[in-house]
Amino acid sequence: MTVLRNFIHMAKKLISEVFEYAAKLKTKEEKKKFLLANSSLPLRDIIKGGFDESIKFNIPDGTPPYTKDDAPIGHQPSTLYNQTRKFKYFVKGGIGDRILPARREKMFIDLLESIHSNEADLVIAMKDKKLKGKYSGITKKLCAETFPSLFPEENKQ
Repeated sequence: MTVLRNFIHMAKKLISEVFEYAAKLKTKEEKKKFLLANSSLPLRDIIKGGFDESIKFNIPDGTPPYTKDDAPIGHQPSTLYNQTRKFKYFVKGGIGDRILPARREKMFIDLLESIHSNEADLVIAMKDKKLKGKYSGITKKLCAETFPSLFPEENKQ
């Protein structure tokens, strides 16, 4: 538990690090507590985008051709804390529908190239609805219990 306490109080971690660390925790309660302690708009956006089946992305499935950022953590040009505001351009039914597909896909690739490769993998998993199974124990049910406002339909049952 000391490790958990130390991690919570360290500098802001990448969203991918939050998921990776939460996956290593043993109990559901520890995972929930850790996710709540590290709650942020980017974390909740990834959870909502990755698990909410009503959200569809207007980016082709799979990994686009992009150059992964090979810089060590902390040396990437940007993070999801700065980039999640661009997600609105990639959701079907949003303002991105007015952008030509090639331009929208270029914007997506630019986003991926500006963040650490672990975060880029996380964004691709969210877009393709493949968060389930990517991080041990991080499920829609756990996230709905942790962040009930993200999935109100799950909490009615």
